[in-house]
Parts: sequence; structure tokens; C-alpha cells
Amino acid sequence: MRKGPFLFGVFLLTFSLLTFQIIQTRILSVIAWYFMAFFAISVAMLGMTVGAVWVYLHRERIESGSLSVILSNFALATALAMPASVMVQFCLVTIPSLSLTTVVSWSLLLIFMAIPYVFSGVVVSLALTRSPFPTGQVYGVDLLGAALGCMGVILLLNLLDGPTAVIISGAVCGLSAIAFASGASSEDQQWLRSKSWWRRPIPITIALVVFAILNSLAPIGMRPILVKNSFEANALGIYEKWNSYSRIIASPPMLRFPDMWSASPALSRDMQIMQAYLNIDGSASTTMSHYDGTPNSVSFLQYDLTGLAYRLPAIHKSAVVGVGGGRDLMTAHFFGVQDITGVELNPIFINLLTNDPFYKNFSNVTAVPNLKLHVDDARSWFASTNERFDLVQMSMIDTWAATGAGAFSLSENGLYTLEGWRAFFGALNDGGIFTVSRWYSPDNIDEAGRMIGLATAILLDAGVKDARPQMFVASAGRIATLVLSKKPFTPEQLRILHQTVRSLGFDVLLAPDQPPQSPLLRAITESTDRAALDRVVDGTFLDLSVATDNRPFFFNQLRFLNIPRAAERFFHKTLGVGVGKGNLMASAVLVMILLISILAVIATILVPLRDAARACPLPLAVAGSLYFSLIGMGFMLAEITLLQRFSIYLGHPIYSLSVCLFSLILASGLGSMTSDRLRLDSRGKLQMWAVLVVAYLVAMGQILPVIFQHTTGQDRLVRIVISVAAIMPLGFLLGFGFPTGIRLVEAVDRQPTPWFWGINGATGVLASVLGVMFSMALGIRVTMLLSALCYLLLIPAAFALLRMRQRSASSVAVAELDGELSRGV
Repeated sequence: MRKGPFLFGVFLLTFSLLTFQIIQTRILSVIAWYFMAFFAISVAMLGMTVGAVWVYLHRERIESGSLSVILSNFALATALAMPASVMVQFCLVTIPSLSLTTVVSWSLLLIFMAIPYVFSGVVVSLALTRSPFPTGQVYGVDLLGAALGCMGVILLLNLLDGPTAVIISGAVCGLSAIAFASGASSEDQQWLRSKSWWRRPIPITIALVVFAILNSLAPIGMRPILVKNSFEANALGIYEKWNSYSRIIASPPMLRFPDMWSASPALSRDMQIMQAYLNIDGSASTTMSHYDGTPNSVSFLQYDLTGLAYRLPAIHKSAVVGVGGGRDLMTAHFFGVQDITGVELNPIFINLLTNDPFYKNFSNVTAVPNLKLHVDDARSWFASTNERFDLVQMSMIDTWAATGAGAFSLSENGLYTLEGWRAFFGALNDGGIFTVSRWYSPDNIDEAGRMIGLATAILLDAGVKDARPQMFVASAGRIATLVLSKKPFTPEQLRILHQTVRSLGFDVLLAPDQPPQSPLLRAITESTDRAALDRVVDGTFLDLSVATDNRPFFFNQLRFLNIPRAAERFFHKTLGVGVGKGNLMASAVLVMILLISILAVIATILVPLRDAARACPLPLAVAGSLYFSLIGMGFMLAEITLLQRFSIYLGHPIYSLSVCLFSLILASGLGSMTSDRLRLDSRGKLQMWAVLVVAYLVAMGQILPVIFQHTTGQDRLVRIVISVAAIMPLGFLLGFGFPTGIRLVEAVDRQPTPWFWGINGATGVLASVLGVMFSMALGIRVTMLLSALCYLLLIPAAFALLRMRQRSASSVAVAELDGELSRGV
């Protein structure tokens, strides 16, 4: 075996594997309602561990074969499994429902997602344990490929559609199979060339490249059929564009009644306009209407509740959060705003409005005078700008475009926290208006309490003692619009708002001169400080607490402890159709994923390795299992909290996933390699290491919010550098845990090592799900403290292993001495 091709093969395999993992996360956020990045991480860990278990169970057969041939075969299997597994996932129905069918469907999803990781787990395990080259070099190349794959995937997703990017990942993995084969002996290479063409890496890799090219050009190639609840039967004649944020489908324009969030009854039902639908990841949408340069072509927008605040006088300069198809921009223009700024996270929308030959002319947004469009995370942009606005509008920004940071932590959740609203509120002129439109349940108006509570909190945060004179909330159908003023509304402003609501047939939920009918909403608005506000919302059936960056799950209003009550109401048909039902379904999926993961861990890891555990002395089994369970749990809890924290800071979960994995993989690998030289072989060193990990985790929980507060307005590249700098020291420290435990165990008995490896992988899989649950229920900071607690509890388990190693060394020394004495006699 030649060293160069072997190491290059390892690099290509891990590079393709990490790109595949992140691309798969992006794809499944399109096709599955509640698919989450933590599930992708969980499945990857499960599959890789199962691959290592397979190597252990078939070690005798593997040892008799050629390593280069085995590596090439399994790398080629991984290359084929990548697009094949996604193709099967496109055929699965993952609509959440309380049925056995859903459990089976999600179980199949887990199985087919895991297959590429199982094959690659075999390759990585063999490369690290059976190659004739220094383990440190192999491990370093392995980590380098994985780390670069985490960052390279951003470029790949911005250039190609998701399915094509998966095929390219498979082709890169095919190159790794070619590299392994080229490093084989001449005899093995001759044997590989004698196989059928469809079992050789070069033809398969070429076929994957051709497949990728054809798929990128043909609209009827590898693509999803069922997206969320909707069938996509026709792929011809539509605009489709992927990037790292989302998948956008733009329909051809149609003549029909204006698509509005909350149309006034005063709008003639005979009105028809030309409009195109823009679908975002299958479950959210916006519309683009035709503007011919005259106000009459967009006059219907005056009848939408979301534009209520534009009726107020002296609105000369406004900003729109989330441009989408340009509807809110046109609303501002229709009402005569002279200076309009739009901030949009997704560049696809801006490209459609300003560059696409057809949709640019259709929307004609570029004809609006003094219009400025920015492609940026809105929270970061508003935190950094020196501009001040008379009005900032944020309407219905709640897409499912990115579920990378865990259940319900969608890309826009950072916009619905106290810290996020500070940025928007701070960009207002004196007397400026912040208006937000959200879903609302007429059957349970208390659901609006979360938005109203957040509005109350931001005013209290600004030093206002009574929030009521500065809030006005109107509703229409299932939409509620908040109009929040930086100063108390004047009588003239209130007259205009009331008159508009009456004339358009809307309803007033609350106003300075009209308290809400709900006692709960009244108590929220009457709160005079944060402590009083927290007392009001504490203990309510729905979680109406003020969303913060520590608990940014604005859209999840179902408390975990109330899930049984919600389920009972659901079965008795008394839960209603509001947010509670949707949150219950999502929570059910989360619990189901946990149960499926437990069964998968037992069936694929613990049961196959039971013989290794039985051969282990009881004290070693207990101490070792505890040690590796704690580092598996602690590491994954830390990783989940970092993903959630940095998702808000970096503006999107895909950046958080890439940056966090890059930093953790690279730094923990360096820490692991350093542990060979700087060994934790005494009680003092072990204790110092564990205390450093605990201290860093605790410090991150306290310091990161401060860092984020002062640097959120920086360019994204600067924020990425800050993120890497903050994560890498922690990753370096965490990297010591696993190899130190392996050395301690093997010093006592090498035979049960696979069991402890499996225990580590098993607890990591489960912790990825539990971490999301802990963060939702208790907050991200508490989850990080639980991670720190795991490493604190690691100290007695490590001490126990150290004592066993010392006893084992003493026993060996005594045995050697006895042998020498007997030979002397």
C-alpha cells in the first residue's frame, strides 16, 4: 500500500462525507415537516458507530483480506449510497400524524439516511486501526478533509441544486475509492481491474459525474415528489433555485384575486391581478404582483391588515424585514413613503426582483424611486446601520426554510427574541413605529400573548413604565398586526388607526383607549417591570414567556410538562386549531425520534457488542461505561448548544452547522493528537483537564451573549472568525476525553474496548435529541451547564479507571518479578 494515495483517499472520503451530511440536512428541511439538524448529526453518529461495530464483528475476515481492496470497495459503496439514500428519502412520506405508519416511515427514513454513514464508518475505522502508517497522520488527514468539507459545502450549495450537490458528493467519494485502489499492490490492482465495470471505481465515478451534469440540466431528474404536504407533479416550465438557505419555486403568473394575508371585506371580490407564487421549502410562500408603474396596479395592498401602520402620518422613511416577493415594499410605495429600504436574507429573492429577465420586468420593483435592497441577516444589518427610520415592518416572517438548529429553532427565530427586537427598535427615529404581523387564533386570543408580551418587554427594556399607551393591536381572520410606537400614540394617530380598522372591517384587540377583553392579555400589558411580566406568564398552559436568545423558540408555545394535557385535549377535540395543535404534533415527532433512536442504538450497537461487555470485569465495565457515557453525553450537549447559539449569531442554521462542525472537528482532532504527547496519566492532570472543560463551558454561557451583543453588527466573515476563535479552545479540550479513556481502559484490558466505543456513540446519538429537549424546556444556557456537569462527574469515573490501571501495572510488575525470581532459582 502506498502512503500518498491512501492518505488522499482518506481526505476525499471525509470531505465528501461532511458535505453530504450538511447537504442532506438542507434537503430534508425541504421534504420533511420537522426534520432537524440534530437528527442528521444523530443519524451520522449512529451510522459511523455501526460501521465500526461491523469491523469489530468481522475482524477475522477483514484481517485475511487486502486492506486497499476493502477500503476501495466500501468507499465505492458509500459513493453509490449517497445519492441512492436521498432518492429513497424523496419517496418516503414524513407527514407527521399520530399513527403507527408515521413511526414506520420515520424508522425507514433513519435507516436509509444511515446507510452511507455505515459504509463510510467501515472505511474510517479500518483506516485508523489497520493502516501501516502513523495513526496521527491518518487522523490528521481525516480531520482536515472533514473540516474543509464543512466549509466547502456552502460554496457547493450556492452553485448547485441540492440533489445535484449530493451526486457530486458521491462522485468525490468515488474519487476516494479510486485513490485507495491506486495505492494497492500490483496484484490487488489487477484483481480490481478484473471485476465487472459496474463494480470498478473509475466507471462508477464517471457515471456519477455524468449523472450530476444531466441532473443539473434536466428539470425532470432527481427531485422530490412530496414536499411537506404538497405533491409537486409538474417540474416543467417553473423557476427552481436552491442555495444554502432554501429552495425557491416560482410559478408562472396567473390572473386571480389578490393573495393577501388578511384581506378587508371592503375589497371587491371581483378584483383580479396578475401574480406569481414564490414557494419556500414547500411550506411557506410569498407572492409577487405585477406593478405597471401606476398606483392603481397595487391599490389592493391598502386593504391588507399588514399595512395598517402606513396609514399614520409622517412616515417618510421605512424599512422592510424580509423582502420576499416585494409586497411590503410595494405597500410602502403605495402609501407614499419616499425612502424605502429592504433587507432580505435570501439572495434568490433579490435576484428575482432585480436581475431575472422575466420576474424583474414582471414585478417592476426596480422602478420604485429611492429603493435600496440589502442581502443580509436583518438583525445584524439593523444592529450595524446608522440609518434611522420612521417605520420598520416585519410581516409573517416565519418560514420553515431552515431547521438547522433544532426543533422549531427556525432561521427567523432570532428575529423574534428580545435581543432581536432591540436591534429593530433601536433603528427607529423618536416617535418611530415598529409593526409586526403574526398568525393569530380567534378561538384562543391568548395565543397572541407571546407577541404582546415581547412588545411589552421591549418597552419595559427601554425604560417605559406603562406599555399600554404605545401599543395597538388589530386582527383580521387569522392574522394579528402589532403597531408599536417609540412614544405614546397621539390622539390623532389613535383616531386614524381606529377609523382605518372600522372602515376596513377589522377588529381591535387592544389599544391605549381599549384594553383587551382577555384578562391574561390585560395583565401582560399592565406589567410595570420584567419581574411582574414573568409572573403573569409563568404557569399558563401555553408558554407565553418572553423569547430571548437563551430560549429562542418563539414559535413553540407548548410547555413540555403540558404535553400530556395537550394530548388529552387533542383526543377530546378541545385543543383547537391554533398553535397548540401544531406544537403538539411537533413534540410528538420529537419524542418519536427519541424512541426510534433508543431502539436503533440497542439493536445496532449494544446487542451486537454484548459479548465484548460480558468479557469485561465488572468494576471496569461500570467505570468505563460511566466514563464513555459521560463524554458522549457531554460532548453532544455542548455541540447542540453551540449550534443553537451560533445559529442566531451567524444569521442562519446552515452557517452555524458548517462553522461549528468545522471548529469542533478540527480542534478536537488537534486535542486528540496532542493527548498522545501531553497524557492525562495522573489524578492531578485528569482533574485539571476536567475543571478546565467545566470552567470554559460555564464561561461560554456567560460571555457569549456579551460578545454577540457587541459584534452582531459586524460583517458575517468577521462573525465567523469570532465564532471559530470561541469554539476551537473548547474543541481542543474536549478532544482529550476519548483517547484518554481508551488508553486507561486498554491499560487494564483491551478486549472490551469496542463496547466502550459503542457506549460513547450510543449516548452521543441520544444526547443529540435530549439536548434539543433540554434547550426548549430549560434554555440553552442550562443545557450547556448540563454538559459541564457531565465533565464534572467524569472526574470520579476517570479516577476509578486510573486506579485500575495502576493496579494492573502493579500486577504485571509483580508477575514479571516472580518470573525473574523463578528463573533465578
